Amino acid sequence: MTDDTMSAGAFAIAAIDAGGSNDDALMVAYCNGHAASFENLYRRHKGAVYRFFLRQMPKCDAEECHHEVWIKVIKGRSSYEPRGSFVPWLFTIAHRVLTDRHRSAMRRPIVAIDNDPDLLPSSNPGPEDATDQARKLNQLHALIAELPITQREALLLREEAGLSLAEIAAVTSTAEEGVKSRLRYAMQKLRAGMSP
Repeated sequence: MTDDTMSAGAFAIAAIDAGGSNDDALMVAYCNGHAASFENLYRRHKGAVYRFFLRQMPKCDAEECHHEVWIKVIKGRSSYEPRGSFVPWLFTIAHRVLTDRHRSAMRRPIVAIDNDPDLLPSSNPGPEDATDQARKLNQLHALIAELPITQREALLLREEAGLSLAEIAAVTSTAEEGVKSRLRYAMQKLRAGMSP
């Protein structure tokens, strides 16, 4: 281990101990043996990664893919280089897991539409509002499931992972203009489907 690596790890651990929120610093600290850093990363991003898969396949498959991503993060820590941002790196792994799943299944995935409490809005609406919200949520999930795979993935990377256009382009190995088109067409279809 070089002095640069050790100082980066020490810096990351100091940032974490000071309440820092830099994902790259957490990953560098994890790479240098700070196990609590991985726990922080997992806690921060597990929901977005899980929902990324849940919107594209049945729940049991989404759970398997979610688990596989985090195993790959653990195994890939020795080759991690904090050149960009941790989140695009994480979702590049998720994209590859999804692509491998599509290839092995040789079929279009089905979205699991359920009323998982973690996926419903967190407000406390009345019974009529809750029923209407659940209906709209199910309608939105069904519309997302009908999107072509490339549009669906771009939309979920944008909305669930919060990636920029450039980051989505890097994750999916697509030109940025192609990502813009996919998002534009996906949003048009969703708006049309959700309009009264």
